[in-house]
Amino acid sequence: MPFALFLDRAEQPDCAPCYLAYTRPGELIRGSEDAFDFSPITIPCRHPTDTRLWVGSTGTCSGLHSDLKDNVFAQISGQKRLILVPFRQTHLVYPFLDNIANSRIDPEHLDTLRFPRFLEANVLTSVLGPGDVVYIPRGWWHYLRSESPSISINHWFGPPVPGYVFLALLVRLGWRYLNRAVVDLVRYSLLGGTYRKDFFFTPPSTGERLFNLIRHGDFSRDNDPATDA
Repeated sequence: MPFALFLDRAEQPDCAPCYLAYTRPGELIRGSEDAFDFSPITIPCRHPTDTRLWVGSTGTCSGLHSDLKDNVFAQISGQKRLILVPFRQTHLVYPFLDNIANSRIDPEHLDTLRFPRFLEANVLTSVLGPGDVVYIPRGWWHYLRSESPSISINHWFGPPVPGYVFLALLVRLGWRYLNRAVVDLVRYSLLGGTYRKDFFFTPPSTGERLFNLIRHGDFSRDNDPATDA
């Protein structure tokens, strides 16, 4: 649909949540890349960077997840609720058994009977408004929900979380996570199976990442937005 029609729909108070997400500025507005320059606040390095736009209605939500790279997130229009949990507390956020980058928890409607350890986590919460900018360190768990029609932009930069860190994390999470990673390594990489993706930006399964680490020495292969054409 035309972008103007999408914006009209996103601004309707009774519309179902709709989201134009994970979009490079130049894909939406030709020649707009130079308008979003994050170089003054990011560290120059040899690792590729990437900038994405997020435009949506009230109620759009990222879910609690973690990214491999450092992230500068800026709110342009509307308000978003932000929840952060340090990466070192991954064992408290109940990652999915088959995907170490996504959490099973809804931090705004916590089921304490199913997820009691989350009560031990250091949870940081804020509401971002136009002009607010936040730095999200690589690996940190974050949750974003639009409290009004919203436009945001983010910039990933720097080196990804090293593969050995995730291996240590798998060991800490326990044998169930290790076993599932090995099973999925065989299923999705060696046997050619297809991992189910609920969203177009769902990251690869932990087993696929483990395969990439063993074969290519790169745990973040196929999960780096800067190399996603």
